[in-house]
Amino acid sequence: MAGQRKGTWTVRVSGNWRITFTFDGVDACDVDLEDYH
Repeated sequence: MAGQRKGTWTVRVSGNWRITFTFDGVDACDVDLEDYH
């Protein structure tokens, strides 16, 4: 992603839903399920 969310990765789940997360080394952190509407 860009802007304030630079470094955040996304995985499309279904429709508008995305799992978003960042990495701390090899560990996924700040994992969230978001509705990208």
